[in-house]
Amino acid sequence: MSRDSIEMDRAAQARANLVAALQECCLLADGVAALDGAELLEVLIYLDGLRFVMAESGQLLQGVVRGAG
Repeated sequence: MSRDSIEMDRAAQARANLVAALQECCLLADGVAALDGAELLEVLIYLDGLRFVMAESGQLLQGVVRGAG
C-alpha cells in the first residue's frame, strides 16, 4: 500500500469520525438543554470525548487539504 493511499484512508476515516461526532453533538443538544445533575454531567463528559475526536480529526483533515492545495 502506497503512502498516498494510506494517507487518503486516514483522511477518509478522519472525515467519517468528524461527521459522526458532529451528528452526535446535534443529538445531544436536547439533553444539554433539558437534563440536570448526574445525567447532565454524563452528557457533558461524553461531549468532551467528542470534542477530542473532532479536534484530532479536524487537524488531520486540515493537513490533507493544505497538502492538496
